Amino acid sequence: MPWPQLPTFERTPASDTSSVVDRNISRMTEPLLESTSWIAHVAVSSGLAHLDRPFDYLIPDELVDRVQVGVRVRVKLAGRLCDGIVVSVDHEQEPGVKLVPVVKLVSDQVVSTPDQLRLARKVADHWAGTLDEVLRWAIPSRHATTEASHPPPWPAPSGAMPSGTLRVLSGGRHFLDLVAAGERPRVHWRVTPVCGPGDDEGVGDWANGLVQAVCATLASGRSAIICCPTLEDVATLRARIEAVLGSGTVAVLDANQPASTRWRHYLAVIRGSAKVVIGTRSAVMAPVANLGLIAVWGEGSDLHDEPRVPYPNTRDVAALRSQSDRCALLLASYSCSVRSASWLESGWLVGIGADRQTIRSVCAPVRIPGDSDIALARDPLARSVRVPDLAMATIRDGLLRGPVLVSVPRVGDLLSPSCSRCRTSVKCPSCGGPVTGRRVETGVELHCSWCGNRLSPWRCPECGCKEVRSGIVGATTTASELGRAFPDVPVVDSSGSHVRDNVDSLPRLVIATPGAEPVPASGYSCAVILDAVSSLSRPGLSTVEQTVGRWMTILALVRSVRDGGRAVIVGPSEDAALQAMVRNDPIGWAAGELKDRREAQFPPATPCGIVEGEPQAVVLASERLKEAMGDKLEILGPVPQLRRAGENERDRIVVRALGRVTVGELSTALFSLRSKHTMNHEQGILRVVIDPANLL
Repeated sequence: MPWPQLPTFERTPASDTSSVVDRNISRMTEPLLESTSWIAHVAVSSGLAHLDRPFDYLIPDELVDRVQVGVRVRVKLAGRLCDGIVVSVDHEQEPGVKLVPVVKLVSDQVVSTPDQLRLARKVADHWAGTLDEVLRWAIPSRHATTEASHPPPWPAPSGAMPSGTLRVLSGGRHFLDLVAAGERPRVHWRVTPVCGPGDDEGVGDWANGLVQAVCATLASGRSAIICCPTLEDVATLRARIEAVLGSGTVAVLDANQPASTRWRHYLAVIRGSAKVVIGTRSAVMAPVANLGLIAVWGEGSDLHDEPRVPYPNTRDVAALRSQSDRCALLLASYSCSVRSASWLESGWLVGIGADRQTIRSVCAPVRIPGDSDIALARDPLARSVRVPDLAMATIRDGLLRGPVLVSVPRVGDLLSPSCSRCRTSVKCPSCGGPVTGRRVETGVELHCSWCGNRLSPWRCPECGCKEVRSGIVGATTTASELGRAFPDVPVVDSSGSHVRDNVDSLPRLVIATPGAEPVPASGYSCAVILDAVSSLSRPGLSTVEQTVGRWMTILALVRSVRDGGRAVIVGPSEDAALQAMVRNDPIGWAAGELKDRREAQFPPATPCGIVEGEPQAVVLASERLKEAMGDKLEILGPVPQLRRAGENERDRIVVRALGRVTVGELSTALFSLRSKHTMNHEQGILRVVIDPANLL
């Protein structure tokens, strides 16, 4: 066998030997030397799920001293100019890759901190979203003029902790002491539903309890964040906190603010000037330094569900942040969500609240018409009429002492209208959509819920009649009926587009829908909740949970039993939700609901998700899930979804975890569907929601 041919070498002159060796050493060590160029790793706002990763850009020499973590920049991605936020700056880059430079530095102002970026990454991973989607939710729109101005110094908070509320509860005192000592307890505070002068210790004053928690946090040298479900709650809490800590000491973050005001408050937070932050959903992501407490008021309200991708929940983000930022957590409500009940059951949360004896001694008692044989003997029609004798007697007695609240679940008086003669349903002649209406002085105004087309004047196509009737009795019809029953009493209709903020202490009938109840000056003398069956029978897994929460909020507007306060709920006495109202025990009801969901394998007991989109995209997503996860997931559907005129067809599948699959694994699997959908340029939008209890 011939030997392999050896390479030949040319002789090198001695004078050139050193230069050749230097060149060879340079080639050998080139990959080992670190780059001296500064590299910005940017989270680019691309709108594509498969590009959810930082992209590397070269920092020009003129921007080296200005580009830092958290600033906004403009960069090119696939030839398109995009916005982005710098997530890190270093010398690391892939060898052999030529980087394009950062096009523009939008501003020297840092808009996101490293802690906020880490939290945003966790939120995105938990809810199958992208980092850019979470940052767009967390960071408000920039206002250049406000940013360039020199605002006056932010006042430092100072004041003594008020008395009452949490201080009169043994668990509340212990919680405040732990927070003041710099600890990080996690508690659920069930606020006692009562108001008025009979609540002399303020056990039902939720705002005072949150002020106490803020004072304890500031005493430990740390900052606090409080999230509220409504703008009214934000305004109330801000006034109460500033009354104790001083005017202008609270930074407010909500979407209803002018852009300049919101950006000024956000800058005060990220610059470390503001120590107390309150706001609605996105405030939970505020970049507060040295966070000591994050509190969520009304933790079970569906208003805490963010309607934009990736659809996080304020309560759940707060729980996640309490672990990542190692701070105290306070979830407070008149009721209790099923999610909080699961945390209480596991011991991750500790419950605090008034004891049973205190609740019975201060809260208005709740009765159900026809709840016993004796009650049925007195009023045989108690379970068949809309307003039984017990409800009328309660209203009549309450009007002798002050305002009376009557809660009706539906808005307006012309829902599902039909012809008053032949009962033909009223439909939009343009698109065939459902019609709603309202009675006015000149007659009836009808409009389509889909296209907004006005139908006035309307004539029945079957019989020619011009009169319409409501298929469902609403607040306005109830107000007119009770107004005829009590002709000498003023009637206030607070529903729909005419919501009243407050009422005085004079006798009057207040007809309101849930969430639109006017705040009474000294509490309602009594409250009557009508059509309980209608409220409980709405579709949705969280319907009863939300209904119990709204009923407890109504009960919290009623005076104490010491002042003669009473409440009546018209509905089936055997229903578990109504029994929870009678016992004033929403936590017990939530624990029972959690047990039922565990047996049925629904959230929060079992990780679930939904995938929604055009039929072909949903079918393809289902096939990909089966291929990737196999028997680890159960897929229910697809099911066609209702659509309005002009909308494309939409299908939905429900994905349920089996065995020991965690919510993180489920989120990863569903996010991969989004990534493949955008990477392959597939038609339509694929929507993914994690733990969609409000959508099931």
